[in-house]
Amino acid sequence: MSDMLTFYPAGAAPQVGASRDDTPRERRYFVWTVGCQMNISDSERLEAALQGVGYAPAEQPSDAGFIVLNSCSVRASAEERIIGKLSEIQRLKRELPDTTVVLWGCMVGPDNQSIFRERLPMVDHFVSPSAVDAVVALAPNPRYQLDEPALPVADWSHPPVSVHVPIQYGCNMSCAFCVIPLRRGRERSRPLDEIVDEVRRIVARGAREITLLGQIVDSWGHDLPGRPDLATLLHAVHEVPGLVRLRFLTSHPAWMTDRLIEAVASLPRCMPEINLPVQAGHDDMLRLMRRGYTVARYLSLVERIRAAMPHVAMVTDIIVGHPGETAEHFAGTQRLLGAVRFDKVHIAAYSARPGTRAALLEADPAQAVPEGEKQARRVALERQQEQIATERNQHFLGTTVEVLVEGEHRGKWRGRTPGNKLVFFSHPADMTGQLVRVQIDATGPWSLRGSLAGPVERA
Repeated sequence: MSDMLTFYPAGAAPQVGASRDDTPRERRYFVWTVGCQMNISDSERLEAALQGVGYAPAEQPSDAGFIVLNSCSVRASAEERIIGKLSEIQRLKRELPDTTVVLWGCMVGPDNQSIFRERLPMVDHFVSPSAVDAVVALAPNPRYQLDEPALPVADWSHPPVSVHVPIQYGCNMSCAFCVIPLRRGRERSRPLDEIVDEVRRIVARGAREITLLGQIVDSWGHDLPGRPDLATLLHAVHEVPGLVRLRFLTSHPAWMTDRLIEAVASLPRCMPEINLPVQAGHDDMLRLMRRGYTVARYLSLVERIRAAMPHVAMVTDIIVGHPGETAEHFAGTQRLLGAVRFDKVHIAAYSARPGTRAALLEADPAQAVPEGEKQARRVALERQQEQIATERNQHFLGTTVEVLVEGEHRGKWRGRTPGNKLVFFSHPADMTGQLVRVQIDATGPWSLRGSLAGPVERA
């Protein structure tokens, strides 16, 4: 998964139980999420399941009898945010001791629960990542019973416009910097029919875009009977009636095949966007990171993708300041950014994660990159990418683009192009869920702005 850090507030999943106004505190929940798209998806599914057993979302923790913090451990800053939130919860529990608090997600691993029980006395229960059923089972006195487990199928009466559907859990890779395999376990692919059935149900209820999620999404299926691949799954999901757009993330260069590229290029509802983390732009660093490819192989892969889809949007992840990274290695990453000219880059300064190979390297002063240098390299890359993104987006000025509208944001409608460019425009009518054409009047590095143009496809 992309390791960008996101915050997801409680109550975003549509409510299917009692209304917020008349539901007592003991039957309200509050979910607070830090992390990647997989964590966001887990929280969406948890909210749908909680509402299915009679709970309603609360606007703030003090209004809820059941509080869940969905955690991330990909960087130290993510864990610090969760610990800070738990400090607030501790004060709340002193005043309202009947509140049930659950720490969920990637901070909770098989080897650290006993440590957390001592450090975090305000937490009543610790639950491993993606275990939605286990969290729902801890909710006090549910009003209803689920007819079936919350996983693998998430159910909404009125789902969001765009829904993330996990197709795989865990990870078999051994990247030096990554703690995810230690916390989420080995890869487990969900069966094709199960995924297609879930997508069909979600789309039938009103979702228009589906994003298939996996830690290494393009390795999906290798552990299933017959070893189907992601291209096969894309073809199957593509045929779901009512589906407008289909995406997937996050891919690994080692599993990105020509067959998968051809599927994305040939299927009309597959969006021309490829998220392909490179992490570094020098072979020495890629070897230290245990990524399994060279810069030349990565560039060749990008070339094949762009040959099949000339207008594809390329997205990547990069880590700066990884133990052992020299000025020469960093210069290689700068050259790679200049050569590929990505549409979007998620840039992170290296953060040591206990139990990983890179953490052992970081402990060696000769290998560790000073914090100030890490941040300087991060800022330098961000400025370089901002210039690249500005120049790439300028090509949209004066053009008309197709936009799927996700909702309203600060008085304007917000949506995305097939290449996942963020677009804002104004219109008096409710545009949520509609596929519209927008003429671009202004561009910037992070978004496009325009006005409604041409016919509107009604949802």
